[in-house]
Amino acid sequence: MVEVMARRSYVARYERDENNYWSVVVEVAPKRTAISDGQTLPKARKRIRQALALLLDAPEESFDIVDDVVLPAPVRRAIRSYETTKEQAEAKAREVETTQRAAAKALEQHGLSLRDAGEILGLTGARVQQVLAR
Repeated sequence: MVEVMARRSYVARYERDENNYWSVVVEVAPKRTAISDGQTLPKARKRIRQALALLLDAPEESFDIVDDVVLPAPVRRAIRSYETTKEQAEAKAREVETTQRAAAKALEQHGLSLRDAGEILGLTGARVQQVLAR
């Protein structure tokens, strides 16, 4: 029987410093901390993974890192607002797709050509055909 070891996860805390670099800290245990930085988030992520691998004496692929990016409250609010709006837009897009298909199907059942159905729906005949094929 093979015993499967759970992958360890570490929280990396990213903060902008006075030079606009991202400072990154991962606390592994009391008095065991990996520290790095980077000019961009991707560079900081790469460097903290390397630093943590060295600290743990483990391959970089053997653990997960969870990002904790510290941002001011107004920025966090703006991001939450964006995410909410994006979710609503995606839900509305799914609704549009459903009603578009229903309208195309109704036009098809009424005997209209794909070209005429497209004209009424503001689509090309080829797009109507794709919508109906879903």
